[in-house]
Parts: sequence; C-alpha cells; structure tokens
Amino acid sequence: MIEVRDLVKNHTSLRVLDGVSLTVRRGEVAVIVGPSGGGKSTLLRCINGLETFEQGEVRVEDIVLRSNGPAAGGKDALRRLRRRVGMVFQQFHLFPHLRVLDNVMSGPLWTLRQRRDEAEAIARRLLERVGLGDKIDAWPEQLSGGQQQRVAIARALAMRPEAILFDEPTSALDPHMAGEVLRVIADLAQEGQTMLVVTHAMSFARRVADTVHVMHEGRIAESGPPEQIFRQPRHEATRAFLAAEAET
Repeated sequence: MIEVRDLVKNHTSLRVLDGVSLTVRRGEVAVIVGPSGGGKSTLLRCINGLETFEQGEVRVEDIVLRSNGPAAGGKDALRRLRRRVGMVFQQFHLFPHLRVLDNVMSGPLWTLRQRRDEAEAIARRLLERVGLGDKIDAWPEQLSGGQQQRVAIARALAMRPEAILFDEPTSALDPHMAGEVLRVIADLAQEGQTMLVVTHAMSFARRVADTVHVMHEGRIAESGPPEQIFRQPRHEATRAFLAAEAET
C-alpha cells in the first residue's frame, strides 16, 4: 500500500534521510526503531506530504509524491493522500476550544462533509472503542496525557484512513499512560489496520509488528520480522541500538 523508494531529505547541510526505501503492505503493522536523530519522524512526515524531499519517491497506491511535489493532482492529490493516510503525532494536537466529541467529529464534519448526526454516531462509537465513552463532554485540559492521545487516535480513525502513521505516540507519556495507548494500537493491529509506527517501545514492537525496520543515520540498517531483528540482528548498528536500549 505504501512504497518509499530511495528517499533523500536534507536540512540545510545535514542529510536526514539518505536513500531510504521500504514498503508497507495492506493490513501490515510495520514498526520503525532506532536511535534518536536517525530520521524516523522525518520519514513519516515525508510519507504524509508534510515535508518535501530532494530525491526519491513516495507512492501510496495511485498517489505519487516526488521531489517537486505530487506527480499529478497538486494540492488535491495531497488532500486525497491525507484522507487515506492518517497521522498521530508525539504531541496530541487536540483543539483546546472543542470538547472531546467535537474534536473527534472535526475531520468528518469539515473535511468529509458528513452530516452532523452521522459524524456524531461514528465519533461516539470510536470513543467507546478507545475506552473514552464517558469523556465525550470533557475538555482536552481535563484529560490525562494518555487519554488525550487516545482521543487523537479516535480523531484519526474518524477519517476512515486506509493507513495510520504513528510518530512515537507514547514518548510524552509515563509508563502507565503509554501502556493505555499501546493497548489501543495493538487492538487496531488485531483488526487489520495498516500502520507504520515509530516507537521506542521494544516490547510493543516484538509483540505487534509484522516487520521491524531499524533506522540509523538516515538509512534503513536492516529490516525483518521481530524474531530475526531482536534475536539475530545482522547489522552492527542494530546490535548497538538494542544493547543501548537494554541498558535503559
């Protein structure tokens, strides 16, 4: 469903992505791990059209992004891409002036132009799904970090995306709250949701991923099933990263 070919991204003189290639099949849970500063978040932002890049190509089914923007369709192609590929960020980015229910309804109402009764029914169902059916009238500031992130996941799901990108969704949370969010993502995986997840939660990657990609200095050091990556890593960068993670 998602194919990245030879992606190169520079920030001034720094090469953040150095020829990255990977694929995500429909229904697959692909997890990206690696040291901070390796380009993981930048890769997700390029896939969703939030950042441009210097070389290479991103293909999401029939939509193609190249270094000069969408291969065809311009801004309309970017809109179609972001409807198909949702994104959940490190920070929750909820609208502070909207209650929880209205946050989840915002995309369907403003972007998909759904009727309000239809959007509300879907939003209520999604909030139940992430364990927040009793918080529909709460303001974001009244929620814990884990609850806010689960609202953000429900808001992404409300757009009925074919795939969801998660950019370290638990990095701002304490272990208990992180566990709440990871359980929701694991449930989505069991339901067949296509996902590409950047995370430092190694136990989650072991348990949920179909494929693990290890990023190091802007490149994919190696890719493979969790069993191979965590038990028999082939690349020295992977071994060093896993050793460092084991010490934390």
